[in-house]
Amino acid sequence: MKIISNLGSKTVNRKEKRETSLATSQLLLLQSRRKWGIMYMLATVAGMFVPIGIFTPTINQADLVLTIVIKNTPLLAASFLIITGMYVLNDLVDADLDKSSGKKRPISSGQAKKTHALFFVIITNVTGMFLTLMTYNPYSITIALIIIGIGLMYSVPKICLKDRFVVKTGSIAAASMLCLLLGSSYTFSNTGMVINGFKYHISFGGAILVSTYGAVMSGCIIFITSLLNDLGDVDGDKAFGRRTIPLVMGRKNTIMLTIIIATGMILISTTSTYLLSYKIGFITPILVSLVAGFISVKMAKVIKHLNDSEFIRNQYKKSIQWHLMLQSALIVGSLLFGMVL
Repeated sequence: MKIISNLGSKTVNRKEKRETSLATSQLLLLQSRRKWGIMYMLATVAGMFVPIGIFTPTINQADLVLTIVIKNTPLLAASFLIITGMYVLNDLVDADLDKSSGKKRPISSGQAKKTHALFFVIITNVTGMFLTLMTYNPYSITIALIIIGIGLMYSVPKICLKDRFVVKTGSIAAASMLCLLLGSSYTFSNTGMVINGFKYHISFGGAILVSTYGAVMSGCIIFITSLLNDLGDVDGDKAFGRRTIPLVMGRKNTIMLTIIIATGMILISTTSTYLLSYKIGFITPILVSLVAGFISVKMAKVIKHLNDSEFIRNQYKKSIQWHLMLQSALIVGSLLFGMVL
């Protein structure tokens, strides 16, 4: 009886060990990519606020903001889960490359099994899509499906957008733009809202216009930081035969491209101030231009360290601050615009 009991106890212990191992691996995977999940989620947060400035009337704006935030909460969680899962999927496919490049990520280092990583990808995307379906919003559902589609095509073999010149960086930027539009999607289908007896109006075209402006700005930032990431991975990408922009154009030209994009952000914002002031206002373009100017200066300094991969990787890790600055500029600018109308 004792032998049977001991065997049963060992079986239970093994089972608990397996379950703990799976749980631990899920936590490690989440921690490894949560920073970028949060970054894309912040784009969704900005998307919630971008159209607020052009709602009329502007009285009781706090009630309007609170209502939109509550209605969009499932979409914030959805964008975080979907993007985090897609980053882990990329790590799963790139496990060998990351190992050869010396990147200490859970999958490449052996801390998380590949089967556990695949489970993580599935559960995060399924949960994220379920949360989106809860909104019953066709715009939200469509945008979320497109984001998932881009994430899959980015990493899965044969299609593998990340191995295609320009398309790799473009698809990453597109995902960021879509995350911002996901945050605005509630507004797209609710252009007239009654809150505490007040009916708030916004034109569908106006909502699309200001949200597109915010999405383009968000896409530009992610394009710049993605190029910075590619600069730090030049040797590894070259060994695996990938045609990234730094490998095709050269490192210095890539830096110049990032500065041109940042300058383009300033030009677009300046043009918007004159042509679309009644929709976007002047506060948001000014704040966005300041962020773009700051990024231009930072990228110009990278030219002195073109062959220092470690330095470039550290700059890339710090670049999340640039995203925070941009999303903050979009949010603050929209709220202030609504207050001064």
